[in-house]
Amino acid sequence: MKMAVDSLFNQMGKPATYKNKAIRIILTEPDEIVGVGFVNTHSSSHRGRIRISDAPELKIGDKIDTDDETFTVHSEPVKDIHKLIWSCDLICV
Repeated sequence: MKMAVDSLFNQMGKPATYKNKAIRIILTEPDEIVGVGFVNTHSSSHRGRIRISDAPELKIGDKIDTDDETFTVHSEPVKDIHKLIWSCDLICV
């Protein structure tokens, strides 16, 4: 399973830096449309997936830098069932 996850991140992941370490991150759902009354608004958060081996102690408030954006971990990171990937909400700062 770890080889499949590594292959996925190597092919689809975006290069990033976490605590001065080169990592790869998969960004999904760049914005979400939320209905508030009669108005639809766009959420500025992204959903991020990061290998636990790249960021074993990921927590709210941590910064992740890509070539063109800096993200802050906005929600408590959650491990997948295989304990290989973190999923969390990221906000561009």
